[in-house]
Amino acid sequence: MFRCSSRSAVSAVSAVSAEAALQITRAPAVWRTLAAVMLGVSLPSHAVTPAESRPSAASASASASAPAPAPAARSANTGNVSNAGNVSKSGKSAKAARAWRTLSPAGCHPLNDAEQARLPASWKPYASSTRRCDLAAPGAAPKVSLVSVFAEDYFRGSPPSAPWEDFPKPLLVDNAWRCVGVLPELYPFDEPRTLTLRYGQWLDGIPQEIRVQVANPALGGDYALPPLSWDAAQQRYHSTPTSNSVAPQCPQS
Repeated sequence: MFRCSSRSAVSAVSAVSAEAALQITRAPAVWRTLAAVMLGVSLPSHAVTPAESRPSAASASASASAPAPAPAARSANTGNVSNAGNVSKSGKSAKAARAWRTLSPAGCHPLNDAEQARLPASWKPYASSTRRCDLAAPGAAPKVSLVSVFAEDYFRGSPPSAPWEDFPKPLLVDNAWRCVGVLPELYPFDEPRTLTLRYGQWLDGIPQEIRVQVANPALGGDYALPPLSWDAAQQRYHSTPTSNSVAPQCPQS
């Protein structure tokens, strides 16, 4: 009887303890600890209150507002970067192929004897002051050259009162010295005007367009000459003359 009663009492106490522990786990953390000490009840180490199992509004909001990690597709983009580099290089090459260049008088050189012999008859008095200026594509041999009398060289050593000459118009020639175009004004100086010549839009080593800007200190001011455009069918340059001008023609002899 005593043992039976003791066993029943122990079972009852255990039941009460279990029930107390369950109730304690539902209380706030401070009260749980105090109640467990007073009742001598051990709380389960994994006991979590329903309120604790739910995320707070602040933590949920922080999680929602956190930026998503950037995709780690670095290696996948390598091909795109390479392609972009190729496109960039291709664009630079195309730009260089069509680049405009400005002719420098300092880069022009006197004619040798063979070149002087090819000049038309009207050029003979000015042969020693005539210069050849190559219009070369970047990194290529010239296929077109400008041949012009340098008036300042011609008049060097002459008195200031020396009259202006009726110089022949500058010629554009190919490698065989065939005339392929004519400028309407003397390069680089046609008193009192100074000419700046630019050439570009390359195709097969030939500038497809030649532009000339004229610095004019006279009353009319600066102006541009009609552009010269390459005609591949006729193998020569053509310009569109203004209403008060006529396009100069290549000399016949």
